[in-house]
Amino acid sequence: MKTERRKNARSSITELAALIEADIKSKQLVSGDPYLSLSETARMLKTSNRGANAALQLLVKKGVLERKQRRGTFISQPESDLKATIHRVHLILNEDFLRKEGVLADGQVIGIQSALPGAQIQFNFLPQHDQRDYVEQVVSESLSTDGLDAFILYSTSLEAQRILVDSGLPTVVVGSLYPSVEGLPWIDQDQREVAVLTFEHLHLQKQCQQFMVLMRERSYPGDYLFLDSLQECFQRYHIPPKNVIHRALPSDHLAIQAEIARLLSRFDGKIGIIARSMPLGNGARDAVSRSSFVLNQNLHIMVSNVFGKEREELKYFSYIRPCPTAEEVGSYIGGVLKQFVKDGFAGDQHWQVSVKVIDVGTDEEIA
Repeated sequence: MKTERRKNARSSITELAALIEADIKSKQLVSGDPYLSLSETARMLKTSNRGANAALQLLVKKGVLERKQRRGTFISQPESDLKATIHRVHLILNEDFLRKEGVLADGQVIGIQSALPGAQIQFNFLPQHDQRDYVEQVVSESLSTDGLDAFILYSTSLEAQRILVDSGLPTVVVGSLYPSVEGLPWIDQDQREVAVLTFEHLHLQKQCQQFMVLMRERSYPGDYLFLDSLQECFQRYHIPPKNVIHRALPSDHLAIQAEIARLLSRFDGKIGIIARSMPLGNGARDAVSRSSFVLNQNLHIMVSNVFGKEREELKYFSYIRPCPTAEEVGSYIGGVLKQFVKDGFAGDQHWQVSVKVIDVGTDEEIA
């Protein structure tokens, strides 16, 4: 019962806003006509003043309604369509994730800004604890201030995705949606293809017969798509289970290095290490340098999730890289946000970004 009440409260803003729009349409109200007061709206919707106010404010931001001080709420004038312009874009992400994995390239920000030239870009770094409260606060402040805000979520939690769905504010998820989340456009690398290219490069190109699969301590939806596809590759090429070791490791360099050094003693053939992130790849490289294996001779490291800008340490690995530039990705995200504001959002709109393999120490794409 408690879960159901919470679900209803969480989804009320967009539902109440839709009911208000239906009421406006049924009454055939036109630009300049007055609408109900806050208390009247709350009674009509059978909700609290707080819920009604949030729904009214959302419609103000969408350019459906206008609120005039001491006069009341009115149906927007045609020229008020300008209110539907996005004034600020919130990038919600984990600062540690950004710093260590570089998922957000400068080019993406340039692309977003080019698609939304009048918008202010604001970084919102998630705290380690109480992330739900933080996201709710940012959304609440966005609904209560002038101008329309939009959101881009970078590898955030299930709760963050749900809060933004329920807010009705224009949002794009960079990464895959969590199960049960609907109503948000998303963009991610084609994780199934990432797995196939990673495996084929190590097995067919580098002749690796044994594998170490290193995942981040915290998994995201795209990680499971990647692992499912990778498992299918192992089965298709008859790689026995004893030749594959999986580990989920924290981003701490010493912890990664110690665990990989311990695991290397189990191998005696040509090894392919599949690192899901740059910290995992760097930790593996340092562990290998202290072992009997020789990097890029009888042991190869493949970093499978590089979405950000080029970095010096990539020269030690083969890696997966998106085919479109970071600026093209940012421009696409900005365009989706503009479309979200113009027409709303319905359905499962997403872009699975095509990827390619860059061989170790080169800038050459592997066909």
